[in-house]
Amino acid sequence: MRNTYSLNEGWIFKKRDFSLEKITPKSTSEERINLPHTWNNEVNNNREECSYQRTITLSENHRDDNLYLEFLGANSVCKVYLNDLFVGEHRGGYSAFRFDITELYDWDKENVVTVFVDNSQTKDVSPLNGDFTIYGGLYRPVNLVCVGKDHFSLDFWGTDGIIIRSEVKEDKSGVVNLEVHTICASGAVVNIKILDEGDRIIYSETIPSDQKNVAIELAEPILWDGQESPYLYTLEATLQKNGTAVDQIKKTFGFRRCSLTPDRGFFLNDNHLRINGVAKHQDFEDVGNAVKKEHIEKDFEIIREIGGNAIRLSHYQHSQFVYDLCDKEGYVVWAEIPMMSLPEREGVLENAADQLTELILQNCHHPSICFWGIQNEIAMDGESIAMYQAVNTLNDRVRELLPTSLTASANMNEVKNNSPLNFITDMVGYNLYFGWYYDSMQDLNDWIENFHTENPQISLGISEYGADSNLAFHSDTPKVKDYSEEFQAVYHEQTYPIIKAKPYMWGSFVWNLFDFGSSVRNEGGTKGKNCKGLVSFDRNTKKDAFYYYKANWSQEPFIHICEKRFVNRAKDRIDIKIYSNLKQVSLIINGIAIGTVAGETVFSFENVLLQPGENKVRAYSDSYEDSAIFRKVDAPDQSYIFVDPNPEINVKNWFTQERGEVDLFPSNAYSVLDTLGILMENEEAWNVVKESAPDIAERSVPGAPVTLLWVANKMKNYFSEEAVKEINNKLIKITKS
Repeated sequence: MRNTYSLNEGWIFKKRDFSLEKITPKSTSEERINLPHTWNNEVNNNREECSYQRTITLSENHRDDNLYLEFLGANSVCKVYLNDLFVGEHRGGYSAFRFDITELYDWDKENVVTVFVDNSQTKDVSPLNGDFTIYGGLYRPVNLVCVGKDHFSLDFWGTDGIIIRSEVKEDKSGVVNLEVHTICASGAVVNIKILDEGDRIIYSETIPSDQKNVAIELAEPILWDGQESPYLYTLEATLQKNGTAVDQIKKTFGFRRCSLTPDRGFFLNDNHLRINGVAKHQDFEDVGNAVKKEHIEKDFEIIREIGGNAIRLSHYQHSQFVYDLCDKEGYVVWAEIPMMSLPEREGVLENAADQLTELILQNCHHPSICFWGIQNEIAMDGESIAMYQAVNTLNDRVRELLPTSLTASANMNEVKNNSPLNFITDMVGYNLYFGWYYDSMQDLNDWIENFHTENPQISLGISEYGADSNLAFHSDTPKVKDYSEEFQAVYHEQTYPIIKAKPYMWGSFVWNLFDFGSSVRNEGGTKGKNCKGLVSFDRNTKKDAFYYYKANWSQEPFIHICEKRFVNRAKDRIDIKIYSNLKQVSLIINGIAIGTVAGETVFSFENVLLQPGENKVRAYSDSYEDSAIFRKVDAPDQSYIFVDPNPEINVKNWFTQERGEVDLFPSNAYSVLDTLGILMENEEAWNVVKESAPDIAERSVPGAPVTLLWVANKMKNYFSEEAVKEINNKLIKITKS
């Protein structure tokens, strides 16, 4: 039978140039670490090659076994050596993979494992870009797996050799399509059992070990029905040789049917289910992507509290523990690969297809995964025929591996309603930021209506929407880009009802549940983080907007007084806002009853008089209550106001003081206000871009819809104010024909 030994402890970590010589205890330049580990954090965002090394020694009991090094996640390119001999390379940072070291293991000495992990930019490994930190490291567990000569294959796309595809037929019968991969001599058999949640055997069959495919039919199985009833079965596959069990795999799965209609949205087991979803990255403050079970459990504790029913696990494959929790707790999941950019470059599509294959085969037994995402905002650098063909190729790969699954894509605002990108996958999500990056919040309503009118056959939803907030900043007159907690709350108050009111949409995913690392960001008084989360990066603080969604989604009664961190108030009278899922809320200030307000979700008490000094506020309904303190001060607290030391890249802030008599954006010349597609059409203008921003130029394709100024604003760490002005000064010297 197989044995799995953890190799998480006792590694020596070094930056670059790691010698393949044997480790000695006398080394002075080493850092001893345990896994999971990353060398990146909010301060260090270096993308480089680093090395890990440790020794392994096995008992003689395993001399006749096959030996595998198992990596559950190494970002992004991983090369492995044993005793100075090359073992293998894996290109992709989020899936599990293994290497067979049986022939290389030396039984007469201590064996040295050396692992080079490189998160540097590559030409082919996705993500090629993205608004999130590409952490490096052995950030998930590493194991040594010992199996007998006869075993379930450990070489098939990082799986355990057992692939489960379940489906529910129209007559309500359930079918388990089992794909079995074994490495064994003739004469072996595989015993297959299916157990219910009470561990009772409800099906048993023995097949020859060389029979790859098995179809098992169960009459009316209990369905996995989301949060209503997340029922799971267990499949137990035992490889037997001469009547003796030599290997065994156990894994849970479920039966469920998913479908979409363009006029009503998503259906789970033929019952309509509105997607009230949140998105999340895997990282966590102070540990980056090297999260442990306790970090993941904390995330799910918060997800349970907010009351959503779906999770977009962005923008890559997450750990098995995450998908297992989604199965057990009944969350509908959007799983995806990190396809953020799709240039016409050798190896990009092939690597994406490999990552997609790993994602599906390693996770298709999870009933929670209802949507398989194949691209996110790839049109940022423009669209092309080659791009459409590549996305179709990825969509076909899903169809090939999971014929009855639902595919998904997430497009950005610049993707036009009639773009071919909207007609490839089963469902389409749009990442829309009306009222934050562009236009007004109310413009979202017109956009949705226009899209649905022009494309009534498309199953549409909102895959991202949100606004950044810094918990230090506050305002009683919140406005866009003040980064106040209050504006974020107002943004969601105005945006979510628009989405909720569209019965034909499948629903939405809030971007994001948690603040997350983003090495390209320096915005809103925060460097290295995207602060659109409803909860802080360390998970210790739930922002006001979190409670707005809790009031909409959760059945757990509560009351939350908003703006508690906005303590110091200069005005004599203030409005006190409360989020609650109760029917009415009463307010008391300084022991004096203010009144009772009936309503839903948002309760407002206007023009409440503050006394000098501290004012104690209590909101209550029945046995539920919350309290806050507001302090009346003589002048506005300046620490609450965001002052950008490097003002946002835009015409007013960056160029007004220099305008004078000079037209910085002449209509007959090129400038940073032109789209990348327009700049690309002129060789001289495009040479300016290639010289000043080669990475951007290399990724762009003809017709790229975003302006150079927009790109600079998204990547402020790479574009200084002076750099953008210099580029603009060069461009305006080039006359448009």
